[in-house]
Amino acid sequence: MSRVGARPAIAAIAFLPFVAVSVFHLTVKLMGIVELDRWTKGLTMPALLLGVVLWLIVTRRRISGPVLALLVAALALSWLGDVMLPFFVLGLSFFLAAHVAYIVLFHLAFLRRPSWWTVGLIPWFAGLLLALWPYLGELAPIVGIYGAVLGYMATSASRGNALTTIGGALFVASDSLLAFRLFTPLFQTPPEDVIIMGLYLGAQFCIALGVMRTSVPRVPRRAAVGAPA
Repeated sequence: MSRVGARPAIAAIAFLPFVAVSVFHLTVKLMGIVELDRWTKGLTMPALLLGVVLWLIVTRRRISGPVLALLVAALALSWLGDVMLPFFVLGLSFFLAAHVAYIVLFHLAFLRRPSWWTVGLIPWFAGLLLALWPYLGELAPIVGIYGAVLGYMATSASRGNALTTIGGALFVASDSLLAFRLFTPLFQTPPEDVIIMGLYLGAQFCIALGVMRTSVPRVPRRAAVGAPA
């Protein structure tokens, strides 16, 4: 088997613990087993971080120290956000810090300009705030700041590759639905909660794998167009 052909298999093996924990977590969430749901939620990001470590060991791929440190920091902060989200402002603050770490990572690891479609995040942000505003009360400022940072993270993710771009988009979708679940009567059933969490786990996985696959400076889009074949 060629090295190119072996990469998907290597990735599958390295991230098998994360996939197993995620499937189990989503299953107990769907079944409404609250205590097991909370406990397994705290295992998802550590399992993803384990997958990153195993992937690096098996592939022997080199990633710059700052990029790897930022990826680990973003996953660790996301884990803190997961376990502290019942204390809403504290949990949201950890997720906010995780997005900032991702933003710095994307600007450090990739040189391409953001994709044109990210302009659509402006009306998304405005529409989301407009829909949620009657329910936010005194939390409106921090939710507004979080939404702006989330949108900029998704924009920055498009500087990378298809996986980081998909990950940023999934994060926006997950957090948008979660906001309606937290502040409005919408999306309150277990299946809808599973969708929200599934999108979040998919976002984290796509970003992590995308960063590891292309964590070196990329040729800017404008330069790439004029480059010889």
